[in-house]
Amino acid sequence: MKLDDIEEKFGGVSRYQIFVIMMTATAVFGTSSMSQSAIFFSAVPDHRCAIPQIDNLTLLHSNTTERSISLFIPPGESCHRYNYNLSVCDEHEDLSCVSNQTKVGKIKCDNGYVYDKTHFKSTTVSEWDLVCDRTNLDALANSLYFAGVFLGSLIIGPMMDWFGRKLTILIAAILYIATGIASACASSYEMYIFLRVAVAMCGIPCFIAYFTYANEIVGRKSRKVVGGFTQIVTATAHVILPCFAYLVQDWRYLGIMISLFSAPYIIIFFFMPRTPRWLLTHGKENEAKKVLDRFAKSKNTSFEKEDWNRLVRNEKKLLGSESVLKKIVLTDFYRRPFMRVVSLIVIYLWFVASMVFYGLILNVGKLAGDPYINRVLNGIVELFAYFLYIPPIHYFGLRRSTCASYTLAGLCCLGTMIFKLAADGNAVLLQISRWIGILGKFFATLAFAIIYQYTAEIYPTIARGTGMGMGSTAARIGSIIMPWTLELQRSVPWLTQTIFGSLSVLAGVLSLLLPETRDADFKTSMDEAEEFYRSNMTLPSRLFGKRTLSQTSADEDRKLNIETGSLLKRTRTRRNQLRPKTNTTNLPVYIASSS
Repeated sequence: MKLDDIEEKFGGVSRYQIFVIMMTATAVFGTSSMSQSAIFFSAVPDHRCAIPQIDNLTLLHSNTTERSISLFIPPGESCHRYNYNLSVCDEHEDLSCVSNQTKVGKIKCDNGYVYDKTHFKSTTVSEWDLVCDRTNLDALANSLYFAGVFLGSLIIGPMMDWFGRKLTILIAAILYIATGIASACASSYEMYIFLRVAVAMCGIPCFIAYFTYANEIVGRKSRKVVGGFTQIVTATAHVILPCFAYLVQDWRYLGIMISLFSAPYIIIFFFMPRTPRWLLTHGKENEAKKVLDRFAKSKNTSFEKEDWNRLVRNEKKLLGSESVLKKIVLTDFYRRPFMRVVSLIVIYLWFVASMVFYGLILNVGKLAGDPYINRVLNGIVELFAYFLYIPPIHYFGLRRSTCASYTLAGLCCLGTMIFKLAADGNAVLLQISRWIGILGKFFATLAFAIIYQYTAEIYPTIARGTGMGMGSTAARIGSIIMPWTLELQRSVPWLTQTIFGSLSVLAGVLSLLLPETRDADFKTSMDEAEEFYRSNMTLPSRLFGKRTLSQTSADEDRKLNIETGSLLKRTRTRRNQLRPKTNTTNLPVYIASSS
C-alpha cells in the first residue's frame, strides 16, 4: 500500500487539493514577475546628450526643436555632441554661437543626457545614466541577478528537505518581499545591485518550493497537470507584468508593486497543510493522517485504518536505513551507479534548457512596435507552450517529450543560423530565420517546463527538494555563461547558434537514457529509486549489469566479511608475535592427587 494508492481510493484529486494549489500560487506570482522585471527596470529609452541651452528653451526662437538639436548633435549619435563652446551661447542667447564656429569635432556628452519619456518615465538606466560607456554596469546588474538565482538554487534543496516545502515557501516569500521593496528604494546603484542579488536569491527558492509542494500534494495521475499549472502561473505573470508596467512606467513604483504580489501568502500560509509525503518521510505520521483525512472529507469518503497502518509500515520499510533524522546532501546523489548517471544527465539538461531559453530571448531580436505589446506577445508565446506541454507528456511520456523538445529546439537554432547566413540581405530569408528562431524559443520553453516535471518525478521524496535545487543550480550556470556565448557571434556570426543547437540536440539524445516515469509511483527512499533506475534504464543496465539491489548489498556484505576476517587474522598473528615466549622444558610438573 502506497500513498498514491490511498489517494486513488479517494477518487482522484479533491476540490480541497485544487484550492490549496491555487492559493499557494499567490506566493510565486510576484517572484515570477520579478524574474522578467529587468525588461522594464533596465529598459533603455532613446537618449541624446543634454544641451542646457536647448533644453531650457532659451535659444529656440523661430527654430524648431529638431533643427536646434541637429545643430548640436551629430546625426544618429546618442553619446556625442559637436564640440561647440556652449558658454558663448549663454552670452548671446541666440544660435549665432554655433553658426559662427567652424571646424568643430565631436566630444562625449559632458552635461548628462536627455531621455525620451514616451514609453518609460523612469528606469534604472535613465536614473543612473547607464548608457554609452556605462552600459557594462547595466549588464553587470543583470549578470549578478542570475548569480543570485544560482546562490538561491544552492540553498533551496536542503531547506525544502529539512524544513518542509510549506515553511520554505513562507521564508522565501517574506525575504523576497523585504528585499524587493528595499531594492526599489535603493539610493545608489551599488546598493541596487546588491539588493537585486538578494531578491534573486529569495525568488527562485519560492518557485522551486511551490513546484515541489504542488506535485507532492496530489497523486500520480494529477502530477503532470499540476506541474503544467505551476508553469502557467509563471507565464500568466509574464503576460500581466507589461500591463502593470504600462500603468506605472516608473521602475521604483513597479518594483514595490511586484514585491507586494506575494504578500497574500503570508496569511494563506496558516491555512495550508504540509504535504503528506514529506510528513511521512520525516516520521510525522499523526499530522500526515490529519491531512489525508481532510483530503478524504473533501471527496465525501474516508480510508480504512488498516490501509493507513499498511501505508505507514510500507513507508518505514522503504526508508530502511535512511533515518528520518538523516539529512540528504549532494554527495548522496553520486554514491549509487544508476543515480549517478541520472543526476549527471539531469544537470546537463537543466544547464542546456536555461542557456538556450534565455539565449533565444535575447538573440531573436526585438519586434517592431510598442515595447509593452511586444512583451505581452512574448509572454503569450510562453503561455501557449505551457498549455501545450501537457498533452505530449500525457500520451508519449516524459522521456520522449524531453527528447523531442530539446532536439527540435536545437534544430531551430541551427536552422536560424543557416537561413541567416544564406539570406545575404534577402528580406524573405531573414524573416524565415526570425520566425524559426521564435519557434525555437517555443520548443525551448517546452523543454524548460518538462525538465521541471521530470526532475520532480525522477527523484525520491526524501531527496526531491535537493534534486530540484541541484538542477536549478546547473540552470543558473547556463544563464551566467549565456551572455558570453552571445558575444561570440560578434566575431564569428554562426558560432552562437551552432553552440545552442549542438548542445540542445545532444541533450535530446542523452534524455533517452533516463527511465520513463509515466504512471510510476513517487519513490520514497534512495534505495528504492536506485532499484527503479536499474529496472528501467536499458543501456546503463548493460554497462553496470542487472544485479538487484539485494545482490549488490549481499556482495558488499560478503566483501566486508572478508575484509573483517582478514583483519582479525592479521591482528591474531601480530598478537602471537608480540606475546613473550616461555621455556616449557624447565617448568616443574605438578601431578594432581587422585585422593
